[in-house]
Amino acid sequence: MTDQHSFTDRFFLEGEIQSRRALDREDLRQFSLEFQVPDVSAVMPNMKGRGVRMSALLETAQPSVEADHVTFHSLDGKFAATLTLAKAKEYGILIYEVDGLPLPDEKGGPFRLVTPGLGDLCANVKQVARIEVTKGAGRDTRPPEVCT
Repeated sequence: MTDQHSFTDRFFLEGEIQSRRALDREDLRQFSLEFQVPDVSAVMPNMKGRGVRMSALLETAQPSVEADHVTFHSLDGKFAATLTLAKAKEYGILIYEVDGLPLPDEKGGPFRLVTPGLGDLCANVKQVARIEVTKGAGRDTRPPEVCT
């Protein structure tokens, strides 16, 4: 296993929360079954994998009272999408594996945000490296003319 691969095996949950955390696939597996989505294709056709609901991640992070947004940053730093905290909790699913193996890079892995039902495909973020909880909207690189 290379050092770079080790780095991408986890993502960081940070910002207006109790304490910054680094999470990996094994951490996501530990969430109770009620927060697991064993077959993402059941809620998002043409998407395959197992995920965990963002509501679980955000609740355990204990956001500050002032926190009202969540920004999902890609590994390369070129893409970021901001959702309200409420929408991230309601619609967000973080896919972390497919067929019992880590979600491959070519499928947006190792962690990919999908938001079935939100109605904004540009809110789906591949290769999530950082999830940042903020007071006010964070960085958002989605082109508004195509992402509504």
